[in-house]
Amino acid sequence: MVCPWPFMAALDASMSKPSEPEKSFAQVLLDSCDIPLNQLPPKVIMRDTVRVKITQAELDSSISDCRMNLHGRITLAKGDPLLTSLAMKNKLCRLWPTLKEWSVLPLGRGIFEFQLGSVEDMRKIWALGVVNLKPGILCFYCWSRAFKPHT
Repeated sequence: MVCPWPFMAALDASMSKPSEPEKSFAQVLLDSCDIPLNQLPPKVIMRDTVRVKITQAELDSSISDCRMNLHGRITLAKGDPLLTSLAMKNKLCRLWPTLKEWSVLPLGRGIFEFQLGSVEDMRKIWALGVVNLKPGILCFYCWSRAFKPHT
């Protein structure tokens, strides 16, 4: 197996050395992340789950950052090939040449979250409502805190 990420090699039993002690997920990430652990919020273990407490101010700040986000759902006709996030971004870059900064995150089941660089850009895209990607139709929805992609 060829693994482009060294920390993932530990997951393959054929590549791990039997004499090495098992590493926790945090220890594996420590070797591959540049984020100091002291910057992460403390964890709280409740029964069989691990939870992280965040302050109300951090939550409000994160929600405020999402005011420039949109949700989008792609609908494909039967037999149309699936569209990857990269292919979608390339098509949308051609349709939106004036947008400054934006990104797209797949949420699963043909649903995506669009992070736009400004409120004005978000309003322009939301005003479109629907974009024909050929193949596929992409419909935009206002970002909602209560949005659940699996439902």
